[in-house]
Amino acid sequence: MNAVHLRNIDLNLLVVFDVILKERSLVGASERLSLSQSAVSHALARLRKSVKDELFVREGNEMRPTRRALELALPVQHALGRIERALRTQEFEPGRSTRTFAVAASDYTCALIVPHLLSRLVGTAPGVNLSVMPASRTDVIRQLEAGRIDLAIAWFAVVPSRFGRETLITDTEVLMVRKGHPLTRGGLTVERIMGYPQVVVDLIGNTEELVDGFLAERGVWRRVQLDRGATDAPRRAGGRGRVVVKIPTFASALSIVAQSDMLASIPRRLAARESSVLGLALLEPPFETPRIAVEAIWHHRMLADPGLTWLRRELRQAAQAP
Repeated sequence: MNAVHLRNIDLNLLVVFDVILKERSLVGASERLSLSQSAVSHALARLRKSVKDELFVREGNEMRPTRRALELALPVQHALGRIERALRTQEFEPGRSTRTFAVAASDYTCALIVPHLLSRLVGTAPGVNLSVMPASRTDVIRQLEAGRIDLAIAWFAVVPSRFGRETLITDTEVLMVRKGHPLTRGGLTVERIMGYPQVVVDLIGNTEELVDGFLAERGVWRRVQLDRGATDAPRRAGGRGRVVVKIPTFASALSIVAQSDMLASIPRRLAARESSVLGLALLEPPFETPRIAVEAIWHHRMLADPGLTWLRRELRQAAQAP
């Protein structure tokens, strides 16, 4: 869509498009928009003409989006959200809001914080929605600066002054193995650990751009490879631990450990939560491991956004839940 077309498009057509995409039905869209079905159909016809694509194809009672519609979905949702925020008054009423907050988070955050956050929203903000994108994306900071996401939650070392930051969780690492693993018996030493293959959580995959497990992006340094206590300590001691697999999620790492004699360094709170479910044992490492600070960061231009201020407060409370 070029600039000439954009000047001729009624933004209400994009609202109709967004609702049809969510409802997958003209009837459902007309009810949600409080418009007649013919008005919705007319709006869709105008938008089809503008973008030169059918956008939706009827299959039974469902309107199936075309490839072009799926390509437009996120940009349109983000654009409408930004327009709504720009026009919104400075008051934010959680109980009446239908805002969708976009957050970048890892499976660690999704497992430990998001469920508690959603439990809180059900009672205080039933119309508020969350859209969570993977924090493992290499363009998270660009997305944050462009306003496509409201918050990023990850491990950060350096955060420029144009961002605000707040620690949500401070954690440490433990070693995890399956129950009955030989390491669960007898004293745990670096030499014994070196005798078993290891799983390393590498959130974005191995890359030459990493410096000591950190990725530099637009002045922000964030950890995308977990502090590898199980492999770093043997190396410092002059030994050579064997990393059999690097995996992008903690859930996958735990699943591998549960079905093998491999071991992995995992944040303690996540390890405690998943150990009984997967039949895993927690082992205190015989060496010092760094503390992990899980932080939320946001762009300073959002400081005056009362909705985001509210969300940060809710996140803080959710992160402290047992």
